[in-house]
Amino acid sequence: MQRFNAVWWTMIAALPLAAAGCAGISTVTPMTVPLAYKETPENGATLISLTCPYLAHVQVIDKRTDPVLGIRYLESKPLKADVTAGNDPATWAQAGIEAYLRQNHAKIGEVGPTLLLELQSLKTSEDIDHRAGYDARITFAASLQSPMGKACWHASLDGKGGNYGYAGSIANYQETLNEALDKVASQVLTSSDFNTALCHCAD
Repeated sequence: MQRFNAVWWTMIAALPLAAAGCAGISTVTPMTVPLAYKETPENGATLISLTCPYLAHVQVIDKRTDPVLGIRYLESKPLKADVTAGNDPATWAQAGIEAYLRQNHAKIGEVGPTLLLELQSLKTSEDIDHRAGYDARITFAASLQSPMGKACWHASLDGKGGNYGYAGSIANYQETLNEALDKVASQVLTSSDFNTALCHCAD
């Protein structure tokens, strides 16, 4: 009987802890995310064979009107908080685009045209419950310019990323943002018009 009572009281004492574990997250606070590009094998390089793989520069200019990176919000309550970038988004985007192009054997910093990317929008959302769903979207107005300033190619680029895991995870944010940026770079490389323009935009 004593053993039974001990087990019973142990179970009763554990109930508040179990209830707390099932209650989920009840608050949401602002956070700052450092932007850091890292090559992600599962996103992969496009492995396009560029006929004329030479670019003098990749330049990203931040044209956003809203500097807020995104919103964190609770799925079950009307609570939300801002997410801000911990460093310059244009610098992060330029480093990521250059790294992705180099994976596909583009020669950057030599002769050739300039790939100009105007960052128009960069947004994240974090939907928090017991865990969190992450989304990111990035848009650019892109152009290829000759050394003399002639525009040889134009495009609107849009990349999206998604993730799932612990709430408030810097790593999850970075992976989601980098996936969106990789998809933008892939759109550049898989454009037949871009490939053709590279060969006729060096003058």
